[in-house]
Amino acid sequence: MVRSMTGYGRGGGSQDGYSLTVEIKSINHRHFDLVIRAPRELLPLEGRIRRKFHGRIYRGRVEIYVNLEATSEPGKIVDVDINLAESYCLAIQKLENYFQLAETKLSMGVLAGFPDIFKIIKADPDLDKVAPLLELSLDEAIVRLIEQRAEEGRRLEKDIVKRLGLLRELVLRMREKGPVVLEEYRARLNSRLEEILGGKEFDKQRFSMEVALFAEKSNIDEELIRLESHLESFSANLGNDEAVGRKLDFLLQEMNREINTIASKSSDLEISQLVVEGKSEIEKIREQIQNIE
Repeated sequence: MVRSMTGYGRGGGSQDGYSLTVEIKSINHRHFDLVIRAPRELLPLEGRIRRKFHGRIYRGRVEIYVNLEATSEPGKIVDVDINLAESYCLAIQKLENYFQLAETKLSMGVLAGFPDIFKIIKADPDLDKVAPLLELSLDEAIVRLIEQRAEEGRRLEKDIVKRLGLLRELVLRMREKGPVVLEEYRARLNSRLEEILGGKEFDKQRFSMEVALFAEKSNIDEELIRLESHLESFSANLGNDEAVGRKLDFLLQEMNREINTIASKSSDLEISQLVVEGKSEIEKIREQIQNIE
């Protein structure tokens, strides 16, 4: 089963005083590249996130967005900025000295009234409670991502199968045309010799050698056999459950090499046109498999 490398999945839920959502999107990439965008407090859970993808996603740039909220009132901590309080005291002393004021005794109540000395800080989330929720949300998002990648893969496979059929037809037409090309060359050469010699006898052995040399030079049977073999391997790999994108790309390179050799060996106009059509179909398939995992 072919799977695309592009897709989207979302999962989430609430439990133990926390609400968490996970969104995953993936795009084409030569290798598996995982990017995690999560709150700083969840960094200790990054290893769990990465392990969730082992054996499930093989290729593509995968970006994960994690959003965590506390559904119940979180624990809070009051923090004191000692340095700032000291600065306030020093500033007041400077004013007293500058304006020659009576020494002022700062009370705690007065000092607490200055801004930013006391700060209320939210406590870090309880990772023991968040971790199970994160794993459930990840599983849900990954399943949906894989489903979407599989759905897109089915559309790609349908188009590729159609183009493979067209390539097989082109190969068949080239195979049928091969012997005809040789006979056409034999007839043209014979006609040309008769025209030049004015009906006189010519060296039949030399004529046969010339035809044999042309046959050897223009024979494309081996290339067609290899091209058919690559087409069969390509079709077989489309049915695999593994990540086959790289293998398919390699097979396409081999197909392209064979069809280029056919183009260089054949001087027949019809075969040349078939080669152009074949290269066009191969290029269209190549565009499709760039998105296959």
